[in-house]
Amino acid sequence: MIGDETLASAEAEDGLKYELHFHRGTGSGGGDRHSEICNCLQSLGLKTPLRHQLPADIANFTGRAAELERAIAILRQATQNTGKLPMLMVSGAAGVGKSAFAIHAAHQIQSSLPELQLYVNLRGTENQPLAPQEVLNGFLQTLGVNHRLASTNLAEQLSLYQLMLAGRQVLIVLDNARDAAQVQPLLPDSPTCAVIVTSRQRLELAGTTLELEPLPSAEALELLQKVGVVLPLAIAEQLITLCGHLPLALKITGGTLHSKAQSFESYTSKLADERQKLEQLKSSYLDVRASFAVSYAQQEEAIARLLRLIGLLVRPNLSAAIVSAMLDCDLKTADKILSKLVKSGLLESTDSGCFRLHDLIRLFAKEQLARGESAEMRRIVRLRASGWYCKTAELLALALDSTRSLHLTSLEKQPLSPAEDALFSLALTWFETEKLNLLAALDWAAQAQSWETVVRLAQSLANFFDLRQDWKNWEQTHRLALEATRKLGDRT
Repeated sequence: MIGDETLASAEAEDGLKYELHFHRGTGSGGGDRHSEICNCLQSLGLKTPLRHQLPADIANFTGRAAELERAIAILRQATQNTGKLPMLMVSGAAGVGKSAFAIHAAHQIQSSLPELQLYVNLRGTENQPLAPQEVLNGFLQTLGVNHRLASTNLAEQLSLYQLMLAGRQVLIVLDNARDAAQVQPLLPDSPTCAVIVTSRQRLELAGTTLELEPLPSAEALELLQKVGVVLPLAIAEQLITLCGHLPLALKITGGTLHSKAQSFESYTSKLADERQKLEQLKSSYLDVRASFAVSYAQQEEAIARLLRLIGLLVRPNLSAAIVSAMLDCDLKTADKILSKLVKSGLLESTDSGCFRLHDLIRLFAKEQLARGESAEMRRIVRLRASGWYCKTAELLALALDSTRSLHLTSLEKQPLSPAEDALFSLALTWFETEKLNLLAALDWAAQAQSWETVVRLAQSLANFFDLRQDWKNWEQTHRLALEATRKLGDRT
């Protein structure tokens, strides 16, 4: 599937060149404008992942042998004509490793269900989890439904979704679900499919629930060793206890210890002190937050600052490009800082070249943002981010220019090229993934009275909201743009 992503990216790049060639015209300076836009896009460092693709397997996955055996047996029923949809619901406390378990189990069963794997993070722990319509729209595109014809009507989406899955051996991973209502519309009727759902809640759905417990001491010790930390047994056991036997806390602690020249005794003492402070807060994620705090305190200021600033984003879809804008540095420096944050265990890299943040670490980042950055600095960084989102949205909005696309098709009497179609899909995915950040960027620009940015960003979003029939956001952004033009004195 990585090969497919590379091919799609190459086709999208070719499509962009085709797009810009069409727009540059034949007048003087047209070629310079074409080169300027191409160079601008390259400088943005855009790497848009395919949203509905199984993430890479967990390299240092440890233990859970009995649970894995049970999970695989349940999922394999999709190949046994049982007449019933095999569904595994994985629940457990924050940081216990639900997502890692689901992804690892999916890779173990992948050869039995090789036709297609669909994956989505439902963002159930966030203020705005993904709506079933958003998920279905993306799944339908992955299943081969032309994105230009896809409906936004839930009933129509469901009917087409079930039709496309009927009789097919498809593995579906629904990660980080909020509740049963979010999951139910995404379940296939076909018993030849298999589904894995993860949630902090026990979901009242037909299927098998597997509740993960913290790792046993032996497996926790093995995990520490896998991330490069070898300790005397007594110290290791103390560290494991302070981490609550939770894989997320152990990985972050291990990453910090592996990269820092300090005594294990000193680190363990700091972790114990942090735990004692947090006991008074009765925090719901006590065990992992303590490891976050100590690891954060050990980082260089540039790395710690990036973690804080990530807390500004509504959805942390990270690349070196947005980081360079927020930090006001070049891409090479941004890459270095991101790499160090990954080594610390506080950030994960993906196959697509982007980065992801665990929802608990994001919560911690927001806490540190309020403490470590002044209101004025938060305003400045938000404005930088708004500028980057505006510039990027303007470039990718060219691919969503439905009027121009229809004109080209009728003019040349031929369908759009595969490269142009790939570019359209890439742009649409980017807008869907970044929608909440784009809306936030628009608000930030308005708050900073950067009226030109408000107008440009609203214009760039218009085609996307039109394609998605998202009239609420279409109206909201147009009202902001209208107000901005009045502020600019432009009433045209």
